[in-house]
Amino acid sequence: MSKLIEYEVDGSALVTDDERVDGRAVRVAAGLVPASAFVLIRTDGGLAQSVGLEEPVTLSGGLRPVFRSFDSDHVNTLEVDERGWEWGADAISETDIRSIARIADDHELILDSDGDRPIARGAMVRLSGGGVERVRSRKAAPATISILVNARRREVKPGTISFEQLVALAFPAPPTGAQVAFTVSYRKGPPPRPEGSLVPGQSVHVIEGMTFHVTATDKS
Repeated sequence: MSKLIEYEVDGSALVTDDERVDGRAVRVAAGLVPASAFVLIRTDGGLAQSVGLEEPVTLSGGLRPVFRSFDSDHVNTLEVDERGWEWGADAISETDIRSIARIADDHELILDSDGDRPIARGAMVRLSGGGVERVRSRKAAPATISILVNARRREVKPGTISFEQLVALAFPAPPTGAQVAFTVSYRKGPPPRPEGSLVPGQSVHVIEGMTFHVTATDKS
């Protein structure tokens, strides 16, 4: 008795005893008739590739074959992390790209053609314009980083922090008066100047674990 092979089309499980079929047979088995009216995209293996009507398809192997169908007469192309993709619609969702490419949740997707703009979760990427859209993934910047201000841990946004912000973190109710002056020094900062001081109006780029010492003195 032949071993049944399971595969998936549009979320529905199908079985066959043929290890090798063609794109037409997959469409017909899924009820996509006439077969020529549908684009078939294979999405297992970390990328999306179209399957022609007469193109052979190997169903046996380590991965469960997964297909998506589109009632369409054309295929759009894109690149995801420098790998060529094909898609049967004029747009593809960030969710589909992330799922098919197996991109970790702590990574974000970037659209190269739009000035390295991050793609919002669940947003659509248009594919029908001129040229090939290029999407790449990168580890997302943390929402906050930890620094020490007068030996107390504080969570701040990545980027720069000002003298005035550090004074406010050190002294929620700062001393006031014409004779009060503040000094700010830091260490464990980024190169080329991991140690230094700030004066009013200055800022410094912050990194994880950077340490600040803020003091208030009375000049009288």
